[in-house]
Amino acid sequence: MRMQLDIAQSYVDQCVRAFAADQLTAVDAAKAKLVTSELAVAVADLGVQLHGGAGYMDEYPISRQYTDARVTTIYAGSSEVMKIIISRDCLSEDYTPFNTRNF
Repeated sequence: MRMQLDIAQSYVDQCVRAFAADQLTAVDAAKAKLVTSELAVAVADLGVQLHGGAGYMDEYPISRQYTDARVTTIYAGSSEVMKIIISRDCLSEDYTPFNTRNF
């Protein structure tokens, strides 16, 4: 999980630089939202698993963390919508990979 978090952080940092340079596209923002929201759910789910049945009890912070993480895949555009935005770009004729751009 730590490795995945570090990779996601690097991508978000790159998106912040692109935003600051007024070069962040809706597709790149969708990629960042998709990967970070899905990763947040995976990390929180692991935390719930580690706590066992107590992970579902409101007395433990992990319960709220899981609930908060899970809703991020729904609000501000569901993960499915983000996948549609990304796939439309990947299938377009003028597709340019993110790592080939200069910021």
